[in-house]
Amino acid sequence: MENRSVNQSEMLNRIVRAVILIVVSLLLSIMSVSFAVHHMRLQFEDEFKAIADKKINQVCDLVKITVNGDEVIGDPASSAQKYGDVFSLMLAETSTNSFTTESYAMFLYSDGQLSLLLSHGADSADNFAVTQKDISEWLSADNSTAVIGGENFESVLVPIADSSGRCVAVFEYKCSFTPLDDLGDTLEGRILGAVIISVLAGIVIFVIQTLIPRMMRRSSKGGQRL
Repeated sequence: MENRSVNQSEMLNRIVRAVILIVVSLLLSIMSVSFAVHHMRLQFEDEFKAIADKKINQVCDLVKITVNGDEVIGDPASSAQKYGDVFSLMLAETSTNSFTTESYAMFLYSDGQLSLLLSHGADSADNFAVTQKDISEWLSADNSTAVIGGENFESVLVPIADSSGRCVAVFEYKCSFTPLDDLGDTLEGRILGAVIISVLAGIVIFVIQTLIPRMMRRSSKGGQRL
């Protein structure tokens, strides 16, 4: 009886140590995979945003060349129609799988006030950063391009000047990275889920391989005694 108690105690200790080892291994595996996947995700997002930045800058350079400030201030309504057609052709989205949501708008700037001339890809003018910022945050003496960034978007503001150098309008190109963030969250969740399932499956197989032979040996011993 005493030997049986000692053996049961030793077996219990082994099981406890095995469980602790398995739990620690599980946590370390999940943390390691989570760190690696998150790091790869950040690298991909940085590279993708760098490509998006290059595209945004190219678009803004085209806008600077294309838009005539004198036309805009001379006949805003006609200019809105004209440049709306031009932008729809020039900025047409050709990719069927985009990880960004892009929108643009042009505002008339007169007497310190902004009024919407045209927009694309947004339900309201309030969705653009230029309407939420002070004029001093994007307008400079040399009418240089201004960049406004947020948690998951980036906007580039292009002041448009007339022949005298006075700012008469502003063009904003906004790129939202929400689809990219959603994709990253989905991939991380799926990979971590697959890792957890794999580890749990390994634990179940280990337990089965460990316990079943012992149960079979005990059963055979019991049968022999009978």
